[in-house]
Amino acid sequence: MNNTAGPIPEITEEALRILEAANAEGISLRLLGGLAVYLQSPSAKTDERLKRSYKDFDFATLSKFSTKTRELFANLGYSGNKTFNALHGHQRLLFWDEQNERQVDIFIDRFQMCHNIDFRPRLQIDQRTLALADILLTKLQIVEINEKDLLDMIALFVDYTIGDDDRSINAAYIAKLMSNDWGFNKTLDLNLEKVKAFAIERNFPAYVAERIDALIARIQAQPKSMGWKTRAMVGERVRWYELPEEPR
Repeated sequence: MNNTAGPIPEITEEALRILEAANAEGISLRLLGGLAVYLQSPSAKTDERLKRSYKDFDFATLSKFSTKTRELFANLGYSGNKTFNALHGHQRLLFWDEQNERQVDIFIDRFQMCHNIDFRPRLQIDQRTLALADILLTKLQIVEINEKDLLDMIALFVDYTIGDDDRSINAAYIAKLMSNDWGFNKTLDLNLEKVKAFAIERNFPAYVAERIDALIARIQAQPKSMGWKTRAMVGERVRWYELPEEPR
């Protein structure tokens, strides 16, 4: 690949340029974070209350594409964080767009932040982003959640129903995942209540809160594993999440 053009200043256009270049090279690269919501949710583009700025890129890929991914971003005009990539490149890569002052964060095989999400079995569900449920989970796992995260999640609940497949927010998948991880389940419960309260406070349609309640009900109804029950006995006496430092 020989792509001499540098990064495009308009971030949504640049996201598409990166995805198209990855696809041309046969690399499975998927967006997550706010830009993934922007691509998936019409309301994020049309509802003034949900519009927001996007500063950086977050991607997911597989370890078998790690070398090609490094080459891809170098060819697209990005500078790699040599120290970080040498130390952590088996699970995470960082690149920098010097001209536009934007960071690219690439998670390899797993999303490991406050909680862990193994996206390997589900990376091919959508051709541009993680699946809807996984985009939502990457937001719900954040312990120190902010308004941008709340807006992104509401956009998903505005535009998608709760269902049992990946054309909707896949409650069956989320409930199964939570049934094996008490800590993640705890953070998710807290954040879903925050999203619901925020949606009510900002006068979003009533069906948003109803969809959140439907997801909570599905998670609660799912039989829990022995590991989940054992960890639940310890409860909040032991911290159930990580607080990762963001490299810059």
